[in-house]
Amino acid sequence: MSVQDRVALADARPGMRLGAPVTGRGGQVLVPAGTELTESLLQALAQRGIDIIRVERETDEDPAVREARLAGVRRTVDQLFRAAGEGMASRTLYRCIVNFRSEVER
Repeated sequence: MSVQDRVALADARPGMRLGAPVTGRGGQVLVPAGTELTESLLQALAQRGIDIIRVERETDEDPAVREARLAGVRRTVDQLFRAAGEGMASRTLYRCIVNFRSEVER
């Protein structure tokens, strides 16, 4: 299974693969997801002031452990949203937060 990790650009190495696109300050895609990092690409990102990137890595996370972790994430976010209502904006924000926390809390 592939997971994404946030990595400081200074810790990134050639051969790593981007897990998410790198975007500029205006939101434009500078480098698409899936691109393999090279030394010259890392230097170019540094020159543009990019500090953090997302890279992919393979993991052998047990499916039962993954489900338990995701259930914990959902419980926490459910608690935060207990009075948010069922509007479309609330549900969209809820899903975004669950997805974000599911990636970050590894």
